[in-house]
Amino acid sequence: MEARKTKRKGRDRRVGGNAFMDTVRDAFIRWMALEKWREVEDLRATLGFDLGQAVNEAAQFPSRGRYQLLWGSRWKLEVCPDAATKDSGSLFAAIEQAVTAAVQEEEAERKLRGDRPLEEDPEYKAFVDRNLERLLRQGDVR
Repeated sequence: MEARKTKRKGRDRRVGGNAFMDTVRDAFIRWMALEKWREVEDLRATLGFDLGQAVNEAAQFPSRGRYQLLWGSRWKLEVCPDAATKDSGSLFAAIEQAVTAAVQEEEAERKLRGDRPLEEDPEYKAFVDRNLERLLRQGDVR
């Protein structure tokens, strides 16, 4: 009986420690990085930009609202230097690093300004809703 109580406490600790929300946050970062990487690739394919031009053009983040300058600065710092010489893997790694840092900075700035947390951001909520719906649909298939 005692072992069962210990096991339950471990589960409660994980939920209490926001393990699910940490996973969602990491997935959101990965999704944002993939979206920006696809944007760079689309600019190259559709407009014929070279890699450097595409990376510079993708430095815009209108969906981030009042935080878009913060995101653009992080992009220029992490992704733009030597972009033309990066292979796809290195480029994606730089994009993911920039997005991770931008999310952290945005969260800190939101806290300082007294703004709603990132989890209440419309883009973040849409990401969670979309993927939760997908997960629930997969559970219905038997």
